[in-house]
Amino acid sequence: MSITASQVKEIRQEFATLKPSTVTLDGNHTMTVKQAIFILAPTLERMKKRGFDTQEIVEKLHEKGIEVKAQTLTKYLTEARRQRESRKTQKRDTAPPTSATQTTNFIVTDIPDDEL
Repeated sequence: MSITASQVKEIRQEFATLKPSTVTLDGNHTMTVKQAIFILAPTLERMKKRGFDTQEIVEKLHEKGIEVKAQTLTKYLTEARRQRESRKTQKRDTAPPTSATQTTNFIVTDIPDDEL
């Protein structure tokens, strides 16, 4: 099987614009209740701050087809909050590399773009 330089160029351009389906909310892929709650967590937390109690949020979720108990919702929101806080802490704790240890990572193609 032989691949031409124009095919490689076309593939490179197409792949550069691709987005993974798990990161975006595009499409109709199915997810678990837990995944949905984790995605909705920031919105649900803001609802709580505006005065909604957990049971009211559970009822609103039921109206939208997400069946979850109040206790489970509280557990998932706590997990989501801890996960976000953990990511923030990790970002703060990792110091940027100093100039002595800093490396530049890049990919060098063996064929220049204008020759593809």
